[in-house]
Amino acid sequence: MKGRLFSVLYMFVLSLIFTSVVSALNVLNKDRIRQNEALRVQGLVLNVLNISPPEKGSAAEMAQLFSRRVRETSLGDRPLYVGLAPDGETVVGYAFPVSGPGFWGPIDAMVAVDPGIQKILGIAFYRHSETPGLGGRITEDWFQNQFRERPVQVPPAGMRFFYLKPPGTAHAPTELDAITGATETSRRLEKFLDEELKKTIPLLLDQKARSRV
Repeated sequence: MKGRLFSVLYMFVLSLIFTSVVSALNVLNKDRIRQNEALRVQGLVLNVLNISPPEKGSAAEMAQLFSRRVRETSLGDRPLYVGLAPDGETVVGYAFPVSGPGFWGPIDAMVAVDPGIQKILGIAFYRHSETPGLGGRITEDWFQNQFRERPVQVPPAGMRFFYLKPPGTAHAPTELDAITGATETSRRLEKFLDEELKKTIPLLLDQKARSRV
């Protein structure tokens, strides 16, 4: 009887120790994941706002730069990041997240526009499930850089902000080169980006007119 009781208590204590260790690791990992995600967002925001972090800067330096040069607020139901000049007061741009369905899953991006909300400063597609080497190329610099300096005036009814055209055929300010072999990704990206901008740009203009950003 005593031997059986000892075995039960031994297994109970052992299980309790292992459970505690696993729980502690989960808590530590959650904190680390949360910190890494926050750092990732900070880097994306600084990138699209063209605020260059120091070369080979540490995570602490990145966070310090972000706190000095970016003011966080909200735009409707999404975050808005107000980019500031080195003086910490002059607005140099606005950044906000957008997302929508791609071909294989959601696509998330960060977009920045200039202080006058007239043109795009930068865009970064940072999370997707598109095919590597095809639709996954939306993260490549050549593709993302096409959006820089493009106008963001809300287009007339029935028109879109941007059109992704077969490579080599884009000529108008609203036309960009699509990725070869990724027609469906291009179509869906073009559609959701247009929908997101049509919701966000008027809201940002209104909020700016009310001197809230």
